[in-house]
Amino acid sequence: MATITTKFSIGDTVYHAWTTTERKQHPCPDCLGAREWEAKSPAGRAYKFACPRCGGGYQRDRDLSLDYSVFTPSARRLTIGQVEAKAGGPESENRYMCQETGVGSGSVYYERDLFATEAEALEAADIKAKLQNAETKWVVEQYNKSLRVSDYQLSDASVQAERGRLSQIRITLNYLIEDIRNCTTIDEVQREIEKFDKTAEAA
Repeated sequence: MATITTKFSIGDTVYHAWTTTERKQHPCPDCLGAREWEAKSPAGRAYKFACPRCGGGYQRDRDLSLDYSVFTPSARRLTIGQVEAKAGGPESENRYMCQETGVGSGSVYYERDLFATEAEALEAADIKAKLQNAETKWVVEQYNKSLRVSDYQLSDASVQAERGRLSQIRITLNYLIEDIRNCTTIDEVQREIEKFDKTAEAA
């Protein structure tokens, strides 16, 4: 009479070798870790602004992203709750269900993925992770393109202030045009123009 043996029995503590995914980021090839760019205009004015690649502000082209996914090894402690012994051909393999993930209607674990110690499980999981990382398409080349400075808005405090002043003048000018349309005499038009001149000088 044949005897079927299993690696583990009900009540045994085991460790399941598996992998998880982790988000990582390549070193930035644009700012070299400085996290900001510096530019100088032909007039000699220097500008600094946050690196758009590693700062996450650049989303127009996904190929320029530095983010990628990688598989990492992991080991989970479990307790055997059910054993399903298999005998026969090369495809046969003992299977287990564990108390922590459901017995009778829960996760099924193959014997090849269960180990008596956490160290053994992590060693096996590390091999799995390396194989998955070698085969996955998530980790791709990220540096085959370059960013164009024209894609970004360089700004300076003095430039922003001047833009604000000109914007206010345009608003006042629109009011002037509307007031002139409502004038009925030349004197009224002259008074509106004088009011505009004073407003523009104050700005």
